[in-house]
Amino acid sequence: MNKKKFPIKKLIATVLLLVIAAIAVFAVIYAVNKYEEEKYLETFGQSAMEVGGHTVTFDLYRYFYLNYRDELIYDYTADGKTDTKALDRAIRERIEDAVTGLYGSVSLAADYGMTVSDKDVKAAANEYVDAVKEYYKTDGAYKKELENNHMTEKVFEFLMSIDSLEDKLFTVLVSDGGKIEDNDEKLMQKFLTEDFVRAKQIFIENDEGEDVEANRALANEALAAYRDGESLNTLIGRYSEDFSMPADGYYFTYLEMIDEFERAAFALDDGEVSEVVESSEGFHIIFRLPKDDAYLQANFSDLKAQYQTSAFYKLIDERSAALRASETEFARGLSYEEIH
Repeated sequence: MNKKKFPIKKLIATVLLLVIAAIAVFAVIYAVNKYEEEKYLETFGQSAMEVGGHTVTFDLYRYFYLNYRDELIYDYTADGKTDTKALDRAIRERIEDAVTGLYGSVSLAADYGMTVSDKDVKAAANEYVDAVKEYYKTDGAYKKELENNHMTEKVFEFLMSIDSLEDKLFTVLVSDGGKIEDNDEKLMQKFLTEDFVRAKQIFIENDEGEDVEANRALANEALAAYRDGESLNTLIGRYSEDFSMPADGYYFTYLEMIDEFERAAFALDDGEVSEVVESSEGFHIIFRLPKDDAYLQANFSDLKAQYQTSAFYKLIDERSAALRASETEFARGLSYEEIH
């Protein structure tokens, strides 16, 4: 009996039809996704917040949102499930602080007739942006780096303009007659007052995934060992995870350390040690030490810059605290999943 010939032409025709159909489906999906992405990109220019008479566009809002999401998501995730509602609330609170901080600088600069649109401010910002573009000039690396940071080029340029504006404002504030002290003799006297502190610490960091209570117990163990007579430097070497602390300890004024550390240090007298202090970073045992005149003299330039920078951001913080940020209806209507 003769075998039937395999209908190869028919098979090829069928395969081609399937391929064409698959391409058509892919093209439709691609077109839909492209359209949705384009519509999403159009929202970048929409108003997301109002603060101090200024409009925060959605691309800037999104930049903060996604970066805070990446930072906070672990804290709101348990057993592989993320509490997106709680996370969303925490993110939006952070954004409010961030934008009032930005526009605190803008508001303070306006008192001195400065804006982000000033030619010298824009020129300095553009110079930095151009340098970054040059660094990432190959294979679309610049665009990729922006995407990795959830940032559009417009947002990057704006943030660099804020940096340039702050540089200009700082120069004015530390000039003769400015709000920030620049006289070396007066500054040295200030370093000797209670407004400046020297301290060392034993720091137990709450690294991701670590047992917080075990770290608390370790901090209490270190404090008990100190009270039993072991030397501070020995215990720092044995327990502390603050590997960047200078050998002479920290010399600092207000707004330089995290809040819990700062409050505890300023509450101590020279020679006193704190209880175990808990912060968002971990556990601290703080040792207040007398200031060393020779150290102050040898490190005066660094301490001066440190003090002036702290005083500058204190002025910005005070202005920021007077601002109120509010989300627009558009931003309030966006869910956690819709911001990507």
